[in-house]
Amino acid sequence: MRRFAATLVMTIVVATALSACGGGSAYCDTVKKDKNSLNNFGQTRTDAAYTKYAKVFSDVAKVSPAGVKDDWTALADATKGIMAAQKASGIPLEQMTDTAKVKSLGETDLAALNKAYKTFNATTAQRTAVVKNVLQQCDIKLK
Repeated sequence: MRRFAATLVMTIVVATALSACGGGSAYCDTVKKDKNSLNNFGQTRTDAAYTKYAKVFSDVAKVSPAGVKDDWTALADATKGIMAAQKASGIPLEQMTDTAKVKSLGETDLAALNKAYKTFNATTAQRTAVVKNVLQQCDIKLK
Protein backbone atom coordinates (compact mmCIF):
# COMPACT_ATOMS: atom_id res chain seq x y z
CA MET A 1 0.00 0.00 0.00
CA ARG A 2 2.86 2.38 0.83
CA ARG A 3 4.48 1.71 -2.51
CA PHE A 4 1.20 2.46 -4.29
CA ALA A 5 0.77 5.72 -2.35
CA ALA A 6 4.35 6.78 -3.12
CA THR A 7 3.85 6.00 -6.80
CA LEU A 8 0.58 7.93 -6.84
CA VAL A 9 2.18 10.96 -5.19
CA MET A 10 5.12 10.85 -7.60
CA THR A 11 2.76 10.63 -10.58
CA ILE A 12 0.82 13.67 -9.37
CA VAL A 13 4.04 15.65 -8.79
CA VAL A 14 5.42 14.82 -12.24
CA ALA A 15 2.11 15.56 -13.98
CA THR A 16 1.86 18.90 -12.19
CA ALA A 17 5.42 19.83 -13.10
CA LEU A 18 4.92 18.91 -16.74
CA SER A 19 1.68 20.84 -17.03
CA ALA A 20 3.34 23.95 -15.57
CA CYS A 21 5.90 24.19 -18.34
CA GLY A 22 6.06 23.76 -22.05
CA GLY A 23 2.55 24.91 -22.77
CA GLY A 24 -0.74 23.18 -22.33
CA SER A 25 -1.93 25.74 -19.81
CA ALA A 26 -4.48 28.46 -20.50
CA TYR A 27 -1.64 30.97 -20.06
CA CYS A 28 0.65 29.36 -22.61
CA ASP A 29 -2.22 28.67 -24.99
CA THR A 30 -3.28 32.33 -24.86
CA VAL A 31 0.28 33.55 -25.43
CA LYS A 32 0.71 31.13 -28.32
CA LYS A 33 -2.59 32.24 -29.88
CA ASP A 34 -1.58 35.90 -29.63
CA LYS A 35 2.14 35.49 -30.33
CA ASN A 36 2.03 37.52 -33.56
CA SER A 37 0.32 40.46 -31.87
CA LEU A 38 2.76 40.30 -28.96
CA ASN A 39 5.79 40.15 -31.26
CA ASN A 40 4.52 42.96 -33.46
CA PHE A 41 3.49 45.29 -30.66
CA GLY A 42 3.88 48.92 -31.67
CA GLN A 43 4.69 48.27 -35.32
CA THR A 44 1.20 49.31 -36.38
CA ARG A 45 0.36 52.65 -34.78
CA THR A 46 -3.39 52.92 -35.18
CA ASP A 47 -6.27 53.10 -32.74
CA ALA A 48 -7.45 49.68 -33.92
CA ALA A 49 -4.03 48.08 -33.45
CA TYR A 50 -3.48 49.54 -29.98
CA THR A 51 -6.99 48.54 -28.93
CA LYS A 52 -6.12 44.99 -30.00
CA TYR A 53 -2.78 45.11 -28.15
CA ALA A 54 -4.56 46.22 -24.96
CA LYS A 55 -7.07 43.37 -25.34
CA VAL A 56 -4.29 40.83 -25.85
CA PHE A 57 -2.46 42.06 -22.73
CA SER A 58 -5.72 41.89 -20.75
CA ASP A 59 -6.54 38.41 -22.03
CA VAL A 60 -3.09 37.11 -21.09
CA ALA A 61 -3.25 38.85 -17.69
CA LYS A 62 -6.51 37.03 -16.88
CA VAL A 63 -4.85 33.61 -17.19
CA SER A 64 -1.27 34.46 -16.23
CA PRO A 65 0.55 33.02 -13.22
CA ALA A 66 0.51 35.12 -10.06
CA GLY A 67 4.19 36.00 -10.47
CA VAL A 68 3.59 37.98 -13.68
CA LYS A 69 -0.11 38.85 -13.44
CA ASP A 70 0.70 42.38 -12.22
CA ASP A 71 3.19 42.81 -15.08
CA TRP A 72 0.67 41.82 -17.75
CA THR A 73 -1.96 43.99 -16.07
CA ALA A 74 0.41 46.98 -16.02
CA LEU A 75 1.02 46.56 -19.76
CA ALA A 76 -2.72 46.34 -20.44
CA ASP A 77 -3.46 49.37 -18.28
CA ALA A 78 -0.66 51.46 -19.81
CA THR A 79 -1.83 50.62 -23.33
CA LYS A 80 -5.44 51.41 -22.41
CA GLY A 81 -4.15 54.69 -20.95
CA ILE A 82 -2.62 55.62 -24.30
CA MET A 83 -5.90 54.87 -26.03
CA ALA A 84 -7.92 56.87 -23.49
CA ALA A 85 -5.61 59.89 -23.91
CA GLN A 86 -5.79 59.60 -27.70
CA LYS A 87 -9.58 59.42 -27.62
CA ALA A 88 -9.84 62.38 -25.26
CA SER A 89 -7.57 64.43 -27.54
CA GLY A 90 -9.83 63.78 -30.51
CA ILE A 91 -6.90 62.75 -32.69
CA PRO A 92 -6.54 59.08 -33.64
CA LEU A 93 -3.15 57.53 -33.00
CA GLU A 94 -2.55 57.11 -36.72
CA GLN A 95 -2.79 60.90 -37.18
CA MET A 96 -0.19 61.79 -34.55
CA THR A 97 2.39 62.28 -37.32
CA ASP A 98 0.29 65.13 -38.73
CA THR A 99 2.07 68.14 -37.21
CA ALA A 100 -0.84 70.49 -37.93
CA LYS A 101 -3.22 68.27 -35.95
CA VAL A 102 -0.78 67.88 -33.09
CA LYS A 103 -0.20 71.65 -32.97
CA SER A 104 -3.95 72.15 -32.65
CA LEU A 105 -4.03 70.25 -29.36
CA GLY A 106 -4.47 72.20 -26.17
CA GLU A 107 -2.05 71.98 -23.27
CA THR A 108 -4.38 69.72 -21.30
CA ASP A 109 -4.54 67.17 -24.13
CA LEU A 110 -0.79 67.35 -24.70
CA ALA A 111 -0.13 66.84 -20.99
CA ALA A 112 -2.50 63.85 -20.87
CA LEU A 113 -0.89 62.28 -23.94
CA ASN A 114 2.58 62.88 -22.56
CA LYS A 115 1.62 61.30 -19.23
CA ALA A 116 0.10 58.25 -20.95
CA TYR A 117 3.18 57.68 -23.10
CA LYS A 118 5.53 58.18 -20.14
CA THR A 119 3.50 55.66 -18.16
CA PHE A 120 3.84 53.12 -20.95
CA ASN A 121 7.55 53.85 -21.39
CA ALA A 122 8.00 53.16 -17.68
CA THR A 123 6.91 49.52 -18.19
CA THR A 124 10.33 48.33 -19.35
CA ALA A 125 10.75 46.06 -16.32
CA GLN A 126 7.30 44.55 -16.84
CA ARG A 127 7.95 43.91 -20.53
CA THR A 128 11.24 42.21 -19.68
CA ALA A 129 9.57 40.11 -16.97
CA VAL A 130 6.78 38.81 -19.20
CA VAL A 131 9.12 37.94 -22.06
CA LYS A 132 11.36 36.01 -19.65
CA ASN A 133 8.41 34.28 -18.00
CA VAL A 134 6.83 33.23 -21.30
CA LEU A 135 10.13 31.67 -22.38
CA GLN A 136 10.55 29.82 -19.08
CA GLN A 137 6.94 28.84 -18.55
CA CYS A 138 5.77 28.19 -22.11
CA ASP A 139 8.96 27.74 -24.12
CA ILE A 140 7.77 30.56 -26.40
CA LYS A 141 10.28 33.20 -27.42
CA LEU A 142 8.87 36.70 -27.74
CA LYS A 143 10.80 39.64 -29.15
